[in-house]
Amino acid sequence: MENQESLRHENISKLLVKYSVPAILAMMVTSLYNTVDRAFIGSMENVGALAISGLGVTMPFMTILGAFCVGLAVGGSTNIAIKLGEGNKEEAEKALGNTFAIELFVGIAMMIISAFFLEDILYFFGASSDTIKYSMDYMSVIMCGAWFNLPGFAMNSAIRGEGNPKLASKMMITSCLLNLILDPIFIFGFGMGIKGAALGTVICQLVICLWSTYYFTKGKSNLKLRLKNIRIESKIIKGIVVIALTPFCMELASGFIHLITNKVLKLYGGDLAIGAMTAITSINLLFLMPVYGISQGMQTIIAYNYGAKQFDRAKKALSIGMIG
Repeated sequence: MENQESLRHENISKLLVKYSVPAILAMMVTSLYNTVDRAFIGSMENVGALAISGLGVTMPFMTILGAFCVGLAVGGSTNIAIKLGEGNKEEAEKALGNTFAIELFVGIAMMIISAFFLEDILYFFGASSDTIKYSMDYMSVIMCGAWFNLPGFAMNSAIRGEGNPKLASKMMITSCLLNLILDPIFIFGFGMGIKGAALGTVICQLVICLWSTYYFTKGKSNLKLRLKNIRIESKIIKGIVVIALTPFCMELASGFIHLITNKVLKLYGGDLAIGAMTAITSINLLFLMPVYGISQGMQTIIAYNYGAKQFDRAKKALSIGMIG
């Protein structure tokens, strides 16, 4: 309740710092992890270059997965913040449960699709006979975790929507640090190669899912994830999807760019060119993380004050965030 009171009354500039800085830190650590993860994969003896290229081939698929993951999470957390701003806790809990349900449904659906068509999809996305093994090894493990990765990400985003940005970021940072420990153990210690990198990622996604779910069931959250709300109600899902469409389309466009890039690089530069672009992309993302962090910070502040009908505060948060 204290967090929600601050959303309603605290100085907007201070709120943006309070909500954006933890998000920026979490995003920076996540991006740094991705860079180091690629360094581990690239240093695999004799096969590092092809393994990185195989990882690059998975990027369009990963981006499509991310489009559902991020889009629905943004739609859900925004609806939660709006309902809390309205003072409607019951509807906020329904939004929480429906977000969990739709992310779980999409995760299971994508897992089933990948079980039957993963190889064909990866060839379409730019895999060659030399890189398909590494792409398959990585994505087959990643997709096994889709059913808990998507709801876990949504619950983590909902924690921020509820007004607890520090905890949401703490979960992300802890997960990334754990991943950095697990990667070399699985890749080199157990000799699992690129499968080990994927397994480390999936384990950390499970940690976030369990931690976030515990927070909303047994933890000190203001909202509770109740079994009766874990369902798909058309009215609530419609509100989530309407907001989710914009980030979903943006992520989908990014995936299309990855696809075209892979096709062109494969045609004119071969597998190694795809690998080189994969390494460059992970470094470039480091510079975009502050923008994503500010955007996440703005989202909760604007949504809550919109729900509370404090439109001047919502507009002010948007203006300051855009300048920042």
